[in-house]
Amino acid sequence: MSDNIDDLRNMLITFRVSELQMLLGFAGRNKSGRKNELQQRALELLHVRSHPIHQKIRDLYKTIQQSGALNNSSANQSGNDSPSLSMPQQQGNSSRTTATVHPYNVDARQMSIHF
Repeated sequence: MSDNIDDLRNMLITFRVSELQMLLGFAGRNKSGRKNELQQRALELLHVRSHPIHQKIRDLYKTIQQSGALNNSSANQSGNDSPSLSMPQQQGNSSRTTATVHPYNVDARQMSIHF
């Protein structure tokens, strides 16, 4: 049983704030606080030895793993298909010039509007 608790503890450590809040809300605990506070509250839930809470931890962990696998595969696919987006570098000591912007005023009295 200790291995099971250790596995659940390792799962909890990988949770983001949103998963910790979902777990604590499921258990009826306070969902506000910093990540380390939420982790501490979630770790305290392991001592309750409640099967529904342990199952919720497993479900949340499985969801994280599945979404991580989807994100990794889509990043790999898009990385292989997309061209390089790097900017071309200028060679030599060519001086850069900036464009001069001239103000453009529109005089509405000179415009004819047709209805």
